[in-house]
Order: sequence, then structure tokens, then C-alpha cells
Amino acid sequence: MNQRLTSNKNSYDVELLLAKDHIYSQGKILSSMNTEADPLALQVFQQNVQRNLGDPALFPGTVLIERDCINFVGKLFSLPESGIGVILSGGSEANITALWAIRNKIKSERKTTNFQILAPESVHVSVDKAADLLNIDLVKIPVTDKYQINLKILQDSITDNTVAVVGVAGTTSLGTIDPLKELNDICLTHNLLLHIDAAFGGFVIPFLTDSDNYSLSFTLPALSSMTVDLHKMGRIPINGGVLLWRDRSYPDAIKFVLPYLAGKPEQYTMSGTRSGAAAIAFSVLWNKYGYSWFKENALQCVENTKFLAQELKERGFFIPIKPVINILGVIPPASSLTTEELHASLWEKNWTTSIVNGFLRLVIMPSTTKNHLKSFLKVIDTLV
Repeated sequence: MNQRLTSNKNSYDVELLLAKDHIYSQGKILSSMNTEADPLALQVFQQNVQRNLGDPALFPGTVLIERDCINFVGKLFSLPESGIGVILSGGSEANITALWAIRNKIKSERKTTNFQILAPESVHVSVDKAADLLNIDLVKIPVTDKYQINLKILQDSITDNTVAVVGVAGTTSLGTIDPLKELNDICLTHNLLLHIDAAFGGFVIPFLTDSDNYSLSFTLPALSSMTVDLHKMGRIPINGGVLLWRDRSYPDAIKFVLPYLAGKPEQYTMSGTRSGAAAIAFSVLWNKYGYSWFKENALQCVENTKFLAQELKERGFFIPIKPVINILGVIPPASSLTTEELHASLWEKNWTTSIVNGFLRLVIMPSTTKNHLKSFLKVIDTLV
């Protein structure tokens, strides 16, 4: 049973409790897809936490900044001129909102209440939440030995009730990227919509030298929406995510008018009050540092991930999937500790890891440098 915190002002010590937390700047957090915010972004965020995107009459300047952010992010993915977007709390809310819009749009166009959506087994749990909340039949498609959605099983699973497919660009488990072009072609053939969850990969994949091979772009005609997080590789504080739509027909399907606010604004989000701090912090970073800074951040993390993969491979670790982005899955040598034992031993030494699908999962974020990884390898050498 969790120990209940006392509210007695004489015994309640916030600093003592916070001292239990792990700190990004120590470079030992290898289990999280979040990272230490850029200092400038943190400062700007803290100064603007009370600006409310949900009340555009009071904060018209903040709303304009949000539109600028959508333009910055949209250009990374060739969002058409008809495109529209919104800044939300993060990838979970964005995925739920995207599927909400798809359901309502299909409901109005096809006059049906039976909705089936297909997604890989590797899809983020937020899609499960969306299916539960929206009364959607979610069918999980097995993945291949490359941990990508199995296209043959996907096609065989399409029924008259199937309305959309979810593809993942940077899975939570191993960072793999589904074959997005092939998903697009299948969707076009069967008149289905495509939503891409690029919450993590969205600020990595566009900067890769072979990014064209991954087709993470609205040039895919079946693509209706895309999720991209700013508080991960976008280097702003928690929380801020972006949902991009191909055109206004998708958000219009979930539109609410707020009669109690000045101007009676339209709303396309689950959250009513939305802090504008994320939009302002990201806008300041983008305008000050530009595309090249975000690219350098992403490529450095990918380089560090490949460095770690090679070092662990030389130590006898099994690498099931060559890392594409900055997530790595490994299995320790058979003659050493088990994955569970190594995971537990690393946590005892304050190196946080996680276990997914039987692999030790390592996420290399900007707060973990190559020097940190060299220290990590020394610990590995003492354990394995």
C-alpha cells in the first residue's frame, strides 16, 4: 500500500520528496522518451504558463504563435495549404483526438456506426484508449521479424467495417518505422484513411540522411492526420504535442462552439483550457536556432545510439534490430545475467532502463551524452 502523504505543514517537506526523483541532467535516464528541456525553452515556458489557447479573445497573440508553430512543424511533413493543426498535451491526446475526428467524419459521410481500425501490435497504448473511449473495434496486426506491421495479415484483416489504418513512425518499443508508403497504397486501394503516430519519430526521421525512404509526409494521399510531440526531441518542457490534419473537414467533425467565451470560439480539442506555453517556447526555439539546430540534436542522439549498439555488440549482446532512430533493444549474452537481472542491477546503480518484448530497452535522449554512455559501458562491464 502506498504511504499516504501528510498535509501537516510542519512535516511536509517538498524538497525531501523531490530528492527521490531521477534527474535528466545526470544522463542516467535511459528509459524515458522525454528529456531535459533547452534552458531558453524552459525560461520562456515558465514565463507564459498562464496564457490560455482555449480563450482566443483574451490571448490572440498566443493563438497566432500556435499557428506559426503549426506552420513550422507542417513544413517538415509537406502539410498542404489546406492543412490545419493544433497543439495539445502530447501524443496520447493527439492520437485519441485524431481517431475521434476520423470516426465522426466517417460516421457523417457513410452513415454507419460500425467502425474498425487496424493497427500494428507495436502501436502506442493511447490507440487502445481511443478505441475504448470511442467504441471502435481495434484489430491488432502482428509485426514481422523487423518489428514492422505485417502487410499481408493487414490486407487479409480488412472488412467492410474497416475505416482506417494506424501506422507508427518510431515505435515506443524499438523505434521501428512501419512501411508507410505501402500502408498508403493499401489504404488507397480499399478507400481507408491513414493516421500516423510520429509522436517520437517526428523530430528525428525528417533529419535522417535517408529520410525520403520512410515517406513520413503528407505527400501520401491517404494520410489524414499525424501526431508529433514537441516535449520529446523538440526540446521544450512537458507537455506539448502537435496534431496535424490534411484539411479542415477532420477537426470540423469534432468541432464545439463555446458560447460562454467572448467571440464564441470554436474548439477542436478534448481539453478546454490549453496553456500556450508550449507553443511560445517552441516558437522561440525555432526562430532562434532554426532547422539546423533540431537536426543536429536528432543526429547526435542517433549517432550516440549507434555507438552504444556497436559497443554492446562487441561485448556479446544480441541486437535484434539495427537502430534506425535513438531507441535500442538488446539482450545480454547467454552466459551472463538475464535481461531481468541486468535491468534490476542497473536500476540499483541509478541507470534507468525498461524491458519491452523481452529486450532491455534503451532510449538515448539529448540529456545523455557519449561520455555518459562510456560511463554506462563501464557499469555494464562490471555486471556482465
